[in-house]
Amino acid sequence: MSDVWTRLKYNWGSGTGHWAGAHQRWASAPGRRFPGRVHTSENLSVVYEGFPEGLTYILPYLRDQQAVVDGPVSVADTAPVTWQGIQRSVREPEGDLLVIGCSHERALRLPRARSVVLPLRLHLLIDIVADAETMHKTVSKNERRQFANLRRKHEWTYEIGTADADFEFFYERMHLPTMASRYGDEARSADRDLALNALFRRGLILFVNEGGKRVAGVLCRLEDDAKTVRMRLLGVLDGDFTHYRTGAVKAVYYLTIEWAADTGRKLIDFSGGDPFPGKGVFQFKRRFHPTVAHARDHLGGRRAYLRVVRDSPAVRDLLVATPMFTVDDDNRIVATHFTDRSRPALAKIRMDGAGVHAARTVDLDGFLGSTVHAGQLVGR
Repeated sequence: MSDVWTRLKYNWGSGTGHWAGAHQRWASAPGRRFPGRVHTSENLSVVYEGFPEGLTYILPYLRDQQAVVDGPVSVADTAPVTWQGIQRSVREPEGDLLVIGCSHERALRLPRARSVVLPLRLHLLIDIVADAETMHKTVSKNERRQFANLRRKHEWTYEIGTADADFEFFYERMHLPTMASRYGDEARSADRDLALNALFRRGLILFVNEGGKRVAGVLCRLEDDAKTVRMRLLGVLDGDFTHYRTGAVKAVYYLTIEWAADTGRKLIDFSGGDPFPGKGVFQFKRRFHPTVAHARDHLGGRRAYLRVVRDSPAVRDLLVATPMFTVDDDNRIVATHFTDRSRPALAKIRMDGAGVHAARTVDLDGFLGSTVHAGQLVGR
């Protein structure tokens, strides 16, 4: 019975098709109440209301960016609200930035002036179209050479773990310590029962061995008759950041691609990512030239509606410092940078690639002064 419950729990949270549709309908049901949160710094306040997932996937990065541009940030939860309450917040907004976590359809019905719509979650997909050697060549020559040198130096090899003891070692010695050391109280992961029964027992663990010692690993779920590899949980031995500095985490991705190509897999899902390409994890993964895609589970239909309530130097600083993926009216993914006469766009934050429909540089003078979206779309 426990295994049945775990499968139901997994399908509800990560299932596709009718599971995703049912979850989306439940999430937007009338009468539901949603959390609110306010981030306040010296010259800037960000107000959030809506789906609770926004507290995990949108607000932490905005808070960190706010701290960079405007100093220490205080965080306060507000009273839960219904959709009717959220509508009032839209009509009479408070703060400098208003962020609403809602469905794609609802986001498109909200006021368009001074606003953009972000996907709540994106996935990065790698098609396995050739053998391991050919797949490695899709990465830049310099990057390939660097990894080859590190591989020889550290004697990296991969090992596939399918026994329960392998799971215990990975989960207790690698994954949990890594989440604790990287994220502290904000660590997000799958609980042990779900990781064991819904992920590992329908997949495997790929360990990176360094001179015969396990130093990193990834728990993968196999789907679509084992042709699709979904990388779900990552970890390094004892959460030791030394293994990040040596490149062992980089080896996890290279060796997973190598193993997938050697064993006839067709697709690797590098797992979910937030819509902020300035994060180091996205910039690292983009070296493998993945396709950027909407999530296939219930998060695929969720959006973050971001609206500027009050124009100010701090608001402009935050927007320019935070390139983001947005969606257009046809639900296509658009790379979006902000700029104005005194704040150049952060062109060093690369956002191009398969799945990104277009690029847009938004002139804040026009964006904050007009009733339409400013910025020229440049198609791929």
